[in-house]
Amino acid sequence: MMTPSLLRLAMLCAALLPAAAAVFGQTLDQTASIYYAYPEPCEDLREVPHGYEPVYASHYGRHGSRWITEDKRYTDVADVFDKAYSASNLTPLGLETREKLQAVLRDAIGKGGSLSAVGERQHRGIAGRMIEAYPGIFADTASVRAVSSTSQRCILSMAAFSEKLKERNPSLRITRTAYDKDMDFIAHTSPEGKAFSSDTASWRSVHNRFCRETVRPARLMSSLFINPDFLSVDEQFDLMMGLYWIVSDMQDVEAGVDFDGLFLYDELQAIWRTINARMYLCNADAPLAGGVMKHCADNLLRDIISRADEALDSGSAKADLRFGHDTHLLRLLALMGIEQASGLESRMDKFHEVWRDYELSPMAGNLQMIFFRGRKSDVIVRVLLNEREVSLPLKQSAPGFYDWEVLRSHLIDQLNQ
Repeated sequence: MMTPSLLRLAMLCAALLPAAAAVFGQTLDQTASIYYAYPEPCEDLREVPHGYEPVYASHYGRHGSRWITEDKRYTDVADVFDKAYSASNLTPLGLETREKLQAVLRDAIGKGGSLSAVGERQHRGIAGRMIEAYPGIFADTASVRAVSSTSQRCILSMAAFSEKLKERNPSLRITRTAYDKDMDFIAHTSPEGKAFSSDTASWRSVHNRFCRETVRPARLMSSLFINPDFLSVDEQFDLMMGLYWIVSDMQDVEAGVDFDGLFLYDELQAIWRTINARMYLCNADAPLAGGVMKHCADNLLRDIISRADEALDSGSAKADLRFGHDTHLLRLLALMGIEQASGLESRMDKFHEVWRDYELSPMAGNLQMIFFRGRKSDVIVRVLLNEREVSLPLKQSAPGFYDWEVLRSHLIDQLNQ
């Protein structure tokens, strides 16, 4: 008899059919997946119910826009074009692309994985809007605790955020830390999570097949190389993916290079679907994962609950600011049961219809929980993802707000599932 996990894996294998184009209005920038640069909010939030005042802010933010994680990911792509150039094997578009890659390398080498100026501005913008909306939480007597992953880009994101707060209120007291011990909640992956998301996990072979059937390098290769066959089929696939990441990252840095027209929209969307599928399996409530990945955020959610309890019991204004990574933000959203992050789907070619990474965790993506105390000492909470209202499977105490005791009970239930 097949185990539940093997049954789910078999369902994925049977589902590898050509994927239809998405119908949700995805923009070119959004095909960049987790490299989608933070979109500033363009909608007004609903009014706070009469008689309630903001008293506490709880926040988890992904680092801001950055360069690609390793210099090697730039040079590996550039080396292919250099080899083809030496063999007079580049088309006019290939020659143009090689020149653009050289310009990218001059900007990027030595900065792999580092926060860019774009990323710094993103966090300053989020901080500025937060303190403007809730000045009482960030008054002179407020206690603000900022904790970061030990990753440099996260620490610099925390610095940009807190610097903006201090500019708006120089008297603000902010403690900032990035300790190894805090990684147990700020960026934790359980042993079970590491096993499920490893390169040797059983679902990887299914995903690899999905990638090869979805991503078609032939047109792009023929547009760049006079004779594309100097690269093997696997090398062509790897080059297309390498180019995709470089092109996608242009919105996150200020290299001054434009690759518009290199890819067709359908090609970008096809690549994105394969990345989105991997992100869904590794960081959401995918049926195949059996809850393993979302529960990697257990320690983070416990910190959010306990710090909120402590702040509310203190009776004074407080804020807890956390700075980490996309994977941990996504797992937190799934664990909390936020509806926009909780789509369930077993067919790999349909993951994108229920769950889209760029909507949840773009560069500088963030979850904000803003607490308001009423005249009768009751507390309601506004829950925001990327500064926009999100929904939970709970009755709202007022449009856009949840009673804290009800929400708290729900979050504890999520931990115990």
